Amino acid sequence: MQTPNTMRIMRRHVMRPLMVALLAGAAVGCDKTLTVEPTTEVEESQAIIDAASARAALAGAYDALQSGSYYGGDFLFLSDLASDDVAHVGTFTTYADIDQHVTAADNSTLEGMWDAIYAGIGRTNTLIAKVPNVTTLSEDERKDIVGQAHLLRALHYHNLVKLWGPVPIRLAPPASLDELTGTERATVAQVYTQILTDINQAQQLISTDYRTREGSWLAAEALKTRVLLYQGSNASVITAANRVLDEGVELAPTFSSLFASSGNDTPEDIWRTSFTATEYNLAGFYYLSKALGGRYEIAPTAALRAAFEPGDERLAWSIQLDSRNRRFGAKWRSTEGAEDLHIIRLGEVLLNKAEAQVNQGDLDGAVETYNLLRERAGVAPHTLGVEVTTATQVRDAVRAERRRELAFEGDRWPDLVRTQRAVTLLNIPAFRTLFPIPQNEIDVAPRIVQNSGY
Repeated sequence: MQTPNTMRIMRRHVMRPLMVALLAGAAVGCDKTLTVEPTTEVEESQAIIDAASARAALAGAYDALQSGSYYGGDFLFLSDLASDDVAHVGTFTTYADIDQHVTAADNSTLEGMWDAIYAGIGRTNTLIAKVPNVTTLSEDERKDIVGQAHLLRALHYHNLVKLWGPVPIRLAPPASLDELTGTERATVAQVYTQILTDINQAQQLISTDYRTREGSWLAAEALKTRVLLYQGSNASVITAANRVLDEGVELAPTFSSLFASSGNDTPEDIWRTSFTATEYNLAGFYYLSKALGGRYEIAPTAALRAAFEPGDERLAWSIQLDSRNRRFGAKWRSTEGAEDLHIIRLGEVLLNKAEAQVNQGDLDGAVETYNLLRERAGVAPHTLGVEVTTATQVRDAVRAERRRELAFEGDRWPDLVRTQRAVTLLNIPAFRTLFPIPQNEIDVAPRIVQNSGY
């Protein structure tokens, strides 16, 4: 391992099912991918043939994150909408179903999200398969591109497994659609093994340069804290988090600076998805009040607002009231959607570390860690033995900080599922803690078995 010392109602990419998305993964450029339609078919062997096409394919792999069905919108929205923090207040029936936990396998928004993630996987698979053979790239650049592809693939598979559980694993461009009709789901354990394999492979290859709009060694280490926390590998979470801190990453001085409409750099940035006024996200547009030019499709719940302490600057920034006294999400203040959204930032890494510290019995360390976020938010730090005493109280404090710090960033629903609180807190059947596999995937690949209960 290397060690480094406006008004848009929606943008919905029309994505194909898993089989086509994976076959179409070889990106010719940011907006050109292989397709199975005869009129526009490109031979896969010709998609990445030189340095220019390899770099364009890498840009295409990052472009996959910008989909309105992925980090550009639905992935973030649905990962909170299914929780107790966000409610549906608009007109999309697919959103309403997820909010009410009556989602069916033909939910088109879920299908679009599934397809967008697998489209991203298809692009990374092609990079991993083809770039090592591009002799016009230097060895260092070849390794860096392949390393970034491994890291992206790890991110994609973790986003899948935490929402759907067992999912199909594809690690190479398929030769044909016929090959994919026999696709089956891997176990959760197998998916996590692959995720960690990809992260470790990324760190063997990827550049040690500090960069935040592309994958890096630091981003891989930060993502590892998330993945390992989901696996319950507490000691390893702490080790990885300390490696991130050793690189000199610091909390942004103010919470609000993390969400500036210009997408400005902060000392807290580890990995962000880039957006522009042309390749925009929908975060502000869907949360903001209509009086501010937003769609107001989703909104914070009263329960989330009540979870903040008086004087918490995160509340003042994240949740506001419109002229009709209705709550709206104000974390992103622009309907233009040019903010560079965080995939992972130091705030989350600290919360991952604090939770692992509690689980390891280090209550003093956990309180010290999460107090960093409290102090930035302008609320009084906790003292062990005063505000919190027992392991349960410290764990609850970490969870409360996580809820406040990461509101609207797509963390709440998978966090409730991970910690086995969703069923009781939301009063839902246990099978609803996983989303249904899109029905069209099962129709074309009948060996993909639906999640139980759907």
